[in-house]
Amino acid sequence: MEKSLTGTGDNSCTQMLCNLLDQKHDNGAAMMCMVERYIGHFASRYCNLSFHEQQDICQEVAIKLLCYGTKVRENCTRSWVYAVVRNECIDHVRKQSRQSAICKVSSDPEVDAKGIMPVLTESVDAGFIQQIDCLQKVFDRIEERETGKADIAIYTQYAFGLSYREISKRSMRSVDAIGQRICVLKSRLKNLMNECC
Repeated sequence: MEKSLTGTGDNSCTQMLCNLLDQKHDNGAAMMCMVERYIGHFASRYCNLSFHEQQDICQEVAIKLLCYGTKVRENCTRSWVYAVVRNECIDHVRKQSRQSAICKVSSDPEVDAKGIMPVLTESVDAGFIQQIDCLQKVFDRIEERETGKADIAIYTQYAFGLSYREISKRSMRSVDAIGQRICVLKSRLKNLMNECC
């Protein structure tokens, strides 16, 4: 007698993943239903994703489960599946926000032709210049280190909204290494901001 695929234990998650990977029993339908529920939960709680965006994310998660599922085949947990879904949702939102920021166009052809000139008042000007000076000091301190130039390149790509996966492709490092490096850089930036500014 087969175990129920709707149970809450990790054995059911492992079984669902094995069914998806091996294309047996329900061919992974239970796993994909769980993925869709997790995407729906993320969309309702954190951001507004359209039906089509949710389907795109579901397809990306399915590809990741098929590619990386063999590594956790025997000890799959629902929290691991949720982490995969969450990370894909975050990547999707970042990508969308980056694309919408690039695609914003003014309705005034004069502005498009000449470019937008920033207008600063004296009170805003002083604070803005102070922030720029602070950032310059922080980045100078980071650049002094042996890995400084690479760290700045990684963090700049992260600040522009690139996903860990996109940064890893550009820097020829693993996604895990990029995640760890960005975590270290965030901590170092915070400390340097307190120290230098």
